[in-house]
Amino acid sequence: MNTVTSRQRKIIYALAILILLVPIIYLGSPLSRDVQPGQKTAVAGGRLAQMRHTYELGESTLGDIDPSSAAANLVLLGLRGMAATVLHQNAIVQQDRKEFGRLKTTVESILKLQPHYIEVWKFQGWNLAFNVSREWDRVDDRFYWVKEGLKFMNRGAQRNKTSTMLIHNVGDFVGRKIGSADESKFYRKFFVDDPAEEIQGADPEINPEAKDNYLVARDFFLTANELDETYPIKGMTREVFRKSPVQALFDYAAAITREGKFEAAAGAWADAYQEWTEGYGNEIFLGLDDVAYKMNSTEEDIVAMAAENGVSVKVQRDVWDRRTKMINYDFWRQLAMCERDPVTIAARRAIYDGKQAYADGDISDSVDADGTQISTAQELFEEGIRKTAEMFEAYPAMEIQDDKVLDAMIAVHYWQEICKHNGRVPPENHPLAEFHAEHVRYLGEALQMFRRETN
Repeated sequence: MNTVTSRQRKIIYALAILILLVPIIYLGSPLSRDVQPGQKTAVAGGRLAQMRHTYELGESTLGDIDPSSAAANLVLLGLRGMAATVLHQNAIVQQDRKEFGRLKTTVESILKLQPHYIEVWKFQGWNLAFNVSREWDRVDDRFYWVKEGLKFMNRGAQRNKTSTMLIHNVGDFVGRKIGSADESKFYRKFFVDDPAEEIQGADPEINPEAKDNYLVARDFFLTANELDETYPIKGMTREVFRKSPVQALFDYAAAITREGKFEAAAGAWADAYQEWTEGYGNEIFLGLDDVAYKMNSTEEDIVAMAAENGVSVKVQRDVWDRRTKMINYDFWRQLAMCERDPVTIAARRAIYDGKQAYADGDISDSVDADGTQISTAQELFEEGIRKTAEMFEAYPAMEIQDDKVLDAMIAVHYWQEICKHNGRVPPENHPLAEFHAEHVRYLGEALQMFRRETN
């Protein structure tokens, strides 16, 4: 028989409710921020709210959507996905109409709706940098939109700090768009010395330390590689992903070489070689059937790792051979060796200085008491051609490298044009004569590059 009265039951229920409220309040109370003057913002609230803040999983930005828009009405009804679709459609229309100010606002709203949808950050960042930027004629205007795209992607990486691929994409963006675009000659300068009048030096939002764009890309790649240890990369071959930091060093060294910064380039190539062989080359990767291997392996290393993996030496060597060929490991090793060689540096310097002399008009012979003196430009190109021939003899694998072959063919063409300018038939027995004949298929491209450079 139940001896508990109605009044007692109500008291018990009330006490139970009060007891249950304690964990509910502790876990679920909303987040609040107490800002003290001159002090860091203090975050208070329930345990779950604090965890959402710590791991940036909250959706507190939903209230920032333009209240007058149709998307805001959908958000109020709980139809966030539909609201995002409407905003995406609006963004496409605004881009077609070249309403770039409104487009920027719309993209901001999309990101507030979908802060953890990685593809939104990637797509809109690339869209602003590659599609919107080309709608402008002035290079500094284009650079502004390239920066906007980069800022969007960087914000996405900061908001989604566990997204290894997004951080890697930001690095790829900084390296490729700034360093490889048709306007890269200007973009690389603007990246460290912004053309905007209100900015002194580099834009602090994208380059706070005023570093070369490839070195900034390298920083992002290093961060992504560190994150890969906790949140492994998906959708990309791990060997390709992990080599990105040293690949940025290769790109940096090549860029400053083209710009005539030969002393710095020699050091950069040496650093790239060391990291390629001693750093990346000694990382352990898993090949077919999870056979562990490392890129920079000697025959003794292959035998030792075969014993560790419990496989035959032939299986170990096959795994190593296939994977190293997949990323052209030996080619990049030889390229760095070649580029850091004093002979290569001397060849590049002579050709670079020869082009400068050609641009300055120093291509005519002179006559003095000792007879005819060839021009400075011709002397430099002959020195560059001779050193280039020495380079190919020391590093025959470089003869399959398109850039090196094209550089050599262009240098020969400059030299031939200088000879013709002075009324002489270019000698057929120059140091690159045989090489020139073997690579005649590059002549058309070399002529186009010559015209572009001399115009």
